[in-house]
Amino acid sequence: MSEKGRVPDGFEQVTGRAAFATRNGPYFEKITDDETVIRAFIADERHLNGLDFVHGGMLMSFADSALARAIHHRYDKRCVTLKMNSEFLLPVRAGDFIEAHCEVVRDTRSLGFVRGELKVRGRTVFRADAVFQYIRSSREGQKKAAENKK
Repeated sequence: MSEKGRVPDGFEQVTGRAAFATRNGPYFEKITDDETVIRAFIADERHLNGLDFVHGGMLMSFADSALARAIHHRYDKRCVTLKMNSEFLLPVRAGDFIEAHCEVVRDTRSLGFVRGELKVRGRTVFRADAVFQYIRSSREGQKKAAENKK
């Protein structure tokens, strides 16, 4: 664990540009190899529902970003969600360190298929699978347009 005692060793804080993630983070990552990145966050009071458990929408949003991050880490492709299925297995509480373990199961020219689990202290609390459409970022599109004008 880190000196704060909350973030396990090997995890680094992510500095991203997505406003939603910035407001709901910070997020942390641990890259284990060329195919695997574990994304995580610490649940706090702002993530809770009226029953004092982490809101299902927060878990779904976090899982969505972690699944997409798995594609970007492995293939360096940007994507948007077409479909996501999810299962809530156990409640999550404030103070829990939630880890997303995701795996790209299929990659085509235009689609990525990913599945993953959210875990707390090694126990699976949530499962999801999703289909993503690959896109070019606006910066990539601008760069390509500039190259075509030459």
